[in-house]
Amino acid sequence: MIKYIRFKEQFDAGLMQQELAMLEDELWKNHYNKNNYEGNWSTIQLRSVNGRTDNNTAVQLVGLQGGNAYMDTPLMDKCPYIKSVLEHFKIDKTAVRLMKLGAGAIIKPHVDDALNFEEGEVRIHVPIITNNDVKFYLEGERLIMEEGSCWYLNLSRQHSVLNEGNADRIHLVIDGIVNDWLQEYFNSNHPEQVLMHDQVSGPVYSREDKIKIISQLRSMQTEVGNRLADEMEATLENSNL
Repeated sequence: MIKYIRFKEQFDAGLMQQELAMLEDELWKNHYNKNNYEGNWSTIQLRSVNGRTDNNTAVQLVGLQGGNAYMDTPLMDKCPYIKSVLEHFKIDKTAVRLMKLGAGAIIKPHVDDALNFEEGEVRIHVPIITNNDVKFYLEGERLIMEEGSCWYLNLSRQHSVLNEGNADRIHLVIDGIVNDWLQEYFNSNHPEQVLMHDQVSGPVYSREDKIKIISQLRSMQTEVGNRLADEMEATLENSNL
């Protein structure tokens, strides 16, 4: 399976930041999954089920059932450059969101089931505003995503984010359905940038980050969270042997 791809495209972060600045602060809605984060994690909907700005879930294919359809929200027309970024990807798009992780906020380790290229649905990230103290981990590997860069991430694998900077991190996040165009885009255009799971030697979390993540996992007070915390604590103990 493909773990991630950094695409060759570089979009204009400055233009996206200008459009972002024109959106009103009250449009940001807290992320619906409150168990997965601490601090400020919020979204603005540019495309959602039935085009509603108050629907901040990303239900992927389920949203197409029962007569529902994904539609652009009225906010899309306020963001012409961002809309042109979306048009670059010749796929059927489901949820499209601006996602903000506030300064000091943490997204706890978790997985998004079946959200990967091989199972037919993808998530693409385009950072609009970020800083050097954002730590995004995918299966223990830190990915540094610069403003304007473009990434496919296999988020059915465990991932987490720590924003240890003094400024918010905001990404354009695009969900879509795999089609022939995307298969060609992945398989032919960027084969050298595809990193497979079996090429990864192991986690590269720092000791400090592991301690923070263990604390967040314990705070979830779930069986899975405690099991993951136990596993990470074991790696800390082994490193001291």
